[in-house]
Amino acid sequence: MGVQLDTGGDKKVKPNINVTPLVDVVLVLLIIFMLVIPNMQEGVAVKRFEAKNADKDQEDIEPIVVSVAIAEDDPEAAAYYIGDVEYSLDGLVAELAKLREADPNQVLLFRGDTRIPYGQIRSVFHEIQNLGFAYVQLSVGAQKDGWEEEA
Repeated sequence: MGVQLDTGGDKKVKPNINVTPLVDVVLVLLIIFMLVIPNMQEGVAVKRFEAKNADKDQEDIEPIVVSVAIAEDDPEAAAYYIGDVEYSLDGLVAELAKLREADPNQVLLFRGDTRIPYGQIRSVFHEIQNLGFAYVQLSVGAQKDGWEEEA
């Protein structure tokens, strides 16, 4: 009912506006904007890179696990591991080069400790990229409490 006429004792028309259609229209517009705005492209149009292995998801292949962790004897230094075996940085690169020559399509899983400065982690990752591994996966943890850092 759009307008309700109250015919009381004073014989004047008192309009009573129904806001339900207005709320319906506003909600439909809100839903349309919520769907359209994230799809709007900002900036220059760019053709994105296509990944060679986008569809490759073989769970039976065991990756080479490379870890950069805090050294047990010196909490200020980093230790480099392939699996559970500890290497120096040069030894790590040499061993990874051997593994790369043996199988160029080997999957590598890279893990880094958050307590180590980003520059050290990035330098190891850069060495791995220079070796030419085709499939490097980064191991990340689930973030449970939002974007805030833990105290």
